[in-house]
Amino acid sequence: MTFENPSSTRLTLPADFETPHHHPHHPARPRSTRAPSVSSEKQGLDGTLSNATHSNITHVDEDDYVEYDGKSIKNGGSGSKVEDSVITHKTEENLEDGVLDNTDNASIINGRIVNYPEGGFGWLVVLASFIVNFWAFAPNITFGVYQAYFLQASTFPGALPTDISWVGSIGTAAMFIPGPFVTPLTRLLGLKAVVAIGILLASLGLILASFFTQLWHLYLAQGFLFGVGGGLVFFSSISVTAQYFEKRRGLANGIAVAGSGIGGLSLAPLTRYLITQVGIRWTQRIMGFAVLGFMSAVFAFIRPRVQTVKKGPIFDMSIMRVPGFMYLMATAFVVTFGYMVPVFLIPTYSSVELGQTPATSANLISIFSGINAASRIILGVAADKLGRTNTLFSCCFLAGASCLAIWSVASNIQILTGFMVVYGLFGGGFISIFPVVVAQVVGIERLSAALGILYFGNVVGNLLGAPIATAIMHAQGGKYIGAIIFAGLSPVAAAFFVLAIRFRINKKILAVA
Repeated sequence: MTFENPSSTRLTLPADFETPHHHPHHPARPRSTRAPSVSSEKQGLDGTLSNATHSNITHVDEDDYVEYDGKSIKNGGSGSKVEDSVITHKTEENLEDGVLDNTDNASIINGRIVNYPEGGFGWLVVLASFIVNFWAFAPNITFGVYQAYFLQASTFPGALPTDISWVGSIGTAAMFIPGPFVTPLTRLLGLKAVVAIGILLASLGLILASFFTQLWHLYLAQGFLFGVGGGLVFFSSISVTAQYFEKRRGLANGIAVAGSGIGGLSLAPLTRYLITQVGIRWTQRIMGFAVLGFMSAVFAFIRPRVQTVKKGPIFDMSIMRVPGFMYLMATAFVVTFGYMVPVFLIPTYSSVELGQTPATSANLISIFSGINAASRIILGVAADKLGRTNTLFSCCFLAGASCLAIWSVASNIQILTGFMVVYGLFGGGFISIFPVVVAQVVGIERLSAALGILYFGNVVGNLLGAPIATAIMHAQGGKYIGAIIFAGLSPVAAAFFVLAIRFRINKKILAVA
């Protein structure tokens, strides 16, 4: 049997290859523009795969092309069954973020990736994402070291501590600004170009910050420019990691995002040491060149298994109609208002309320960062075994409950240390588990666009959460109880949005979901 390919070269296919045609009483299945629901996804994929084994045939819909043994031929119909072959459907409406990249043997059925390496090159992708998380988040997490120096040296006469702290807040919030724009930028420029631009902007932000003469220079450079650059790299890498794992996705993502916790743990003493040895300006330059060097070293490992389509809407707002997506938005928006409040307020709480030294207060943050980093890996494994929404709900609820039940009665350093241990254990759950829950709801192929929209909602919470808590504290005459309740209620409220997602996926109380 022969077909005409687009270049008019005749190709002969094996005799057992059946051409697609439609029975007059069985019309072709129309293309769907709606992503498969969570509950029906696995059933649909299993049904399709039951008629397929391995070969190099790619079956696409009408007016697309069929690829056989590396050659492209025109398809004359759609919807047929091909025996003894893996059928890979390319449906651009469903496959919002990419098309088949045969170099990694990614099989896509009904717009969904169905085969995952569960390792191999994927572990290098995890390493790359770990490095990205380390250098994209840690300079903002450790900004308190810079702030302490600026205050001690009176670098900005007349500036209040809150004025200087805005540099770190702007940097953290700015990281999530690029979220909705990463997918359209990737369509326009390609993933590698977006990552390269992000690396350059992030490193340039820290280097330019070293030439500051006014505080607002740091707002723009070390805050906004570094944050936007880090966000471009972060959003590009986090969606690629999920394309290599399904059964181990929680573990892989946990290892990747642990980079920010380990970065916060290790970069704080290094920054303090560099400031004493080479001064504040050269410390900023060294950090800038470190961002450039480390991120460039793993640049080649940020390799997606599906390539981005060039056409499509700039912003695919149809993703908001996916069942459960609005609950994801509510979770992402609410949880960040309280998440960083303990990290910002514990040092002052320790010194003012308990009379501890600055060194002890710093050690509490180190304890939190270390446990938080380890817990992200542990919780990733738990999510794979116990269910991802189950784990995310438990983490959000227990993190908030620990604020209300432990921090609120922390009358000595032992109780406060216990709180930091518990909060460090469960507080990292949102960071490590949320992306895999999003993938469970919207599918891997739309993960990048979904995370972009969802994390954009984090901007408000990251920017205003700590200032709101501080304002509550000052309104109560310096008492912390109002700020503590605010920090606790935020993740508890988010937990119930996660619970709504959980029962959309599976209504059985004890189910792994």
